[in-house]
Amino acid sequence: MTLDVSAIRNQFPSLNRPGVFFDNPGGTQIARQSLERVNKYLLECNANHEGAFATSIASDAILDEAHRAMADFYNAASPKEIIFGNNMTTLTFQFSRSISRDWQAGDEIVVTRLDHDANVTTLGIGCTGPGMQGYLGGF
Repeated sequence: MTLDVSAIRNQFPSLNRPGVFFDNPGGTQIARQSLERVNKYLLECNANHEGAFATSIASDAILDEAHRAMADFYNAASPKEIIFGNNMTTLTFQFSRSISRDWQAGDEIVVTRLDHDANVTTLGIGCTGPGMQGYLGGF
């Protein structure tokens, strides 16, 4: 089987230009189908969740479908295990703030220069309690 690079590249509109910059997060390069789905959602049913309005009901149905699809994709026990957020940096920051509440003196957090700054910074912020120690490996 031959890999059709042109067909794949055409699925990512941001790659169809003379220069491509790969210095941004992976989410920056969004596939056409995803972009069309987001566009449709924003135009047709972007609304407050759990409302009585038709757009709220439609929005909740789309989110429920997305949670089920991702739960299936990741083999999660339930769609309730799936969390959507603004971006990975925000999610990691919220996650680190949640788990750091249980950290105690003597606990150690190790990250490396190979980690994305979102991991290094957010876990470092969580490592500010008395007696906590954070390490940045110099890989």
